[in-house]
Amino acid sequence: MLKLLLSLILLFSLGPAYGVLNESTKPIKINVYLERNPPFSDVNNNEIASGLLVDYWHEWANLTGIDVALHFYSENDFSFSRSVMDPAIYNGLQASSTLRKQSVKEKLFTIYGHFYFFDEGLLDKNRPLRVGGLLPEGQQLSFLSEGKDRQYSVYPGIFELIKALYEQKIDAIVLLTSDPENKSVLHKLLTLFLHEKKLADDNQSIFAYGESQHTNTLEWVNWGRQFVNDSNSVNQALLDSANSIFAASDKVQKNVLIIVILIVVFILYQRHKRKKDLQFKNLLDDSPYPLAIFSLDGSTIYYLNNEALTLLPTKKINDRYVFKDVGNQTVFTEFMKTANHKVVIEMETIQLLINDAFFDIEISGKKVYFRKKTAWLCHLKDINALLQTTSQLTEERELLNTVLNSIPEQVLFTSPKGIILSCNEAWANANGTTVLDATGNDISNVISPDLIDKQKKQETSVWNGKKLSSQEWTQKNNNELNLINSTKLPLYNNNHGVFGLLSIESDITDVYNLNRKLIDENVERKKAEIALAKQNTLLTTVFAVSIDPIGLLDQEGRVIGANDAFAVLMGYSNSDDIVGKLQSEFLSAERSDWVDIQNKNVLESEKPLIFDELIFFEGKKIWYEVSKMPFKDEDNDFKGIVIMARDISLHKQTEEKLTSAASDYEVKMLNDQLTGIANRRAFDIQFEMLWKEARDEQELLSVVMCDIDFFKLYNDNYGHQQGDRALKQVAQTLEKTAHQLGVFVARYGGEEFVVLSKGGNATKALKQAEVLREAVANEQIEHLYSVTSKTITMSMGLSSMLPSNLNTMAMLLAEADSALYESKKHGRNQVGVH
Repeated sequence: MLKLLLSLILLFSLGPAYGVLNESTKPIKINVYLERNPPFSDVNNNEIASGLLVDYWHEWANLTGIDVALHFYSENDFSFSRSVMDPAIYNGLQASSTLRKQSVKEKLFTIYGHFYFFDEGLLDKNRPLRVGGLLPEGQQLSFLSEGKDRQYSVYPGIFELIKALYEQKIDAIVLLTSDPENKSVLHKLLTLFLHEKKLADDNQSIFAYGESQHTNTLEWVNWGRQFVNDSNSVNQALLDSANSIFAASDKVQKNVLIIVILIVVFILYQRHKRKKDLQFKNLLDDSPYPLAIFSLDGSTIYYLNNEALTLLPTKKINDRYVFKDVGNQTVFTEFMKTANHKVVIEMETIQLLINDAFFDIEISGKKVYFRKKTAWLCHLKDINALLQTTSQLTEERELLNTVLNSIPEQVLFTSPKGIILSCNEAWANANGTTVLDATGNDISNVISPDLIDKQKKQETSVWNGKKLSSQEWTQKNNNELNLINSTKLPLYNNNHGVFGLLSIESDITDVYNLNRKLIDENVERKKAEIALAKQNTLLTTVFAVSIDPIGLLDQEGRVIGANDAFAVLMGYSNSDDIVGKLQSEFLSAERSDWVDIQNKNVLESEKPLIFDELIFFEGKKIWYEVSKMPFKDEDNDFKGIVIMARDISLHKQTEEKLTSAASDYEVKMLNDQLTGIANRRAFDIQFEMLWKEARDEQELLSVVMCDIDFFKLYNDNYGHQQGDRALKQVAQTLEKTAHQLGVFVARYGGEEFVVLSKGGNATKALKQAEVLREAVANEQIEHLYSVTSKTITMSMGLSSMLPSNLNTMAMLLAEADSALYESKKHGRNQVGVH
C-alpha cells in the first residue's frame, strides 16, 4: 500500500513531464535479465544477487512501486516471449548485435572516465599509453579499446594505483563515476597534484533493452530513472564498488586524506629525485669521455658509459659490471682501497690487462652520492692511446709543415689578435725571419707599421666571413716591379666562428708577362688572319667561277677549301657544309681506305696523280678525269692536296660505243661474282641515292647489317666450297625475300650482307628485318657447329634515321653496325635495334 501511495505521489508531481503515461498501463512487475559481470551484477557467496545494477534496480523498485524480478541468463536462453502484463527487459554491458537489432533501448545512466596524469601529451591517440583503474570495465572505454598500443590494468585500491604511477608502471589513472562533475574527496585530492580530463563515452552507458512491440515497459523504466538519478545512489554505489575506503565516515576520510597527501608529496619528491637522477645518467651517457661509477672499495662497478665500456674489458651481471679478468679486479680493488681516505683522485695511474697487453689507465675522480650510497665518479684516460694520438698529431703537423714549405707561394696563418699561428718558409724568407721565430710572434714585430695598417683595412671584410682577392705592383730591393696576387680566406671552427685568417701571396709577374706576350702574338695572328681571309676570298671567287669540282685537303685528309661543285659531288649542296670535315666521312668504308692510300702516296711522292674514275651520281654514271696535285707551304711546312675533277663522260660515251665490252664491265662492277646479287659498290651507289631521296622527301631511311652466325666454323668444318654454296643459298633467299618486301639487299663482304629500306617507320623496318632473318632460318641449311642452332642463322643490326644536314650516312652505318654487335652479344639469331 505504501509503494502504491508513493507511486501516485510521484506520478502526480511529474504529471506535466510524463503525462503521456497511462496509469492503467503501469506494470505490476518487470523481469530484468542481467549477466554475471562484477561489480555491476553478480551473485555473492550466499547466492544473493549483488552489484551496481542490482542496487540500481532495488532503488528503482523502491521509488516507483513496481516490483523487479532479477534473473541471470546466458544469451542462448534469453527471450522477450512474456505477456504484456509480465514484461521482460535486458540490462547489461554486453548486448549482442542480434539483441540490438531486434530490440529498442533506453539509457539508464552514463559512466564517465576521469583521467589523472602528469604529462598533458599522454592522451594523444597516436601515443602508446598504460592506464590503471579500479574496475575491469574501464577497458571498455573506446579511448582505450580503439586507441593504438593502449594497455589497461586493474588495481585493488587507490593506494596501489598511486604507487604504480610513482613507479612508472602506468602513465595515467582512470576512475569511473556516473557524476560528470565528480565532486568526491578523492577527485579533489588527485587534481591538486595531477592533470585531469573527463571522457564521456556511450560505450560506457548502461542501457535497458526491450522488445520493439512493447515500448510501454521502457517508457515506465525511463520514468523511474529520473528518481534514481536524482538520489545520486548510482555514483555512490560506483564509488563503493571501486574502493570501500571512500565510503567511510568524514572523520576517517580526513585521516585518510592526510595520509594520502603525505604519500603524494613523498611520491612527487621521489619522482623529482628520480628525474634528476635520470638527467644525471643522461649527462654521463652523452659524455664523449670515459666515465664510470665505482663502489668506495672498488669491488663493484655501478655504471659505465659507452666510452668506458669500450675502454675497460668488463661483463654485466644484473644491473652491475665486473672485470672479466680477475687480476684486473684485484689490481683495481687494491688501488681504490688506497684512495678510500681521499675526497678526490687526481690523475693517478694503474696498469690493467686489456687484450693481452698492459695499458696505463689514468684515473681522476670524486665522491658522489649514487643509488643511496657514496661512490666514486671517475674519469678514465688511456695514456697509451693519448701518447699514440699525440705522436700521430706531431707527425701530421710535421707533414703539414713539409707541404707548406714545398709551396712557392707565401702562406701565413694569423689569429684575430694578430698573432702568427703558422707560416711557411717562403713567407718567412720574404719577411727576413724564420718559421720558428715567426710562429707565436705578433705580426707587428715582423712587418712594417704602414703595411700593418694597410692589411687591417683589407682584412676587415675577411674577419666578417668574406673572401678577399687582390693584385698589386710592388717594388723590391733591386728596384724591380713585381705583380703580387694576394688571397685572404677566413678559417672557421666547429661552431662556424672565424678563429683565424689564411693569407696566400704569389708572384705572378712571369704569368703577367707571358699573358702580354700572348696578347701581342694574338694581335699578329689576327693580322695574318685578315691577310689570309683576303686570299681565301680570292680563292673562293676562283672556286665559284669553275664548273668543275675543286677541293683542297690538308695532310690529314680534311677539307680546308672547296667549291659548290665539289660539295655536290660529296653529297652536300654547299661547300660550307664540308669544310673542316675529313673526306673519308663522305665516302664508303671501302672507297675511303682506297682514297686515303692514294692521298698518302701523292703527299709522300710529291708528284701529281691523274686518273679516270666512274662515279654513279643521282642515278647517272659520270666519268671524271681526276687530278691530285700536292702543295707545300715553305714557311710553316704545311702540306696538302689540290683535287680537280673534269667531266669526261662524253668522251667515255664515245669509247663505249666503240666497244661492247662496256656493259659486261658495268655488270661486273655492280654484281657480286660469287652470289650474283648486288655487291658493295652497288650498295654504295644505292645508299647515296636513297639517302638524298629520303633527305629531300623527309622520309625515314633504314639500314640492316646482317652476319651469318659462326660462319668461320662452317668453313673450317664443311670446307670452303661448301661454304660458297651456303653463301649463294643465303644470298638468293635474301634477294628473293627483299624483292617481295620492296627493299634492296647487297653482299657487303665475306658472310656479311646489308639491306636498305626507305619510307615507313621504325616498326615497319623491324618487321622487315625479322622476315628476312626468319627466311634464312627456314632454309634449314645444316650447321652442326653453330652454338646458336643446328642450322644456319643470321644476326642482324637495325638502325633508322631521318637524313638531314645534322647527320651523315656514316653515322647511320655505324649505328647499324653497333646494333649488330649488340645482337651478337645477346645470343645471336636476333635483330638488334639502335
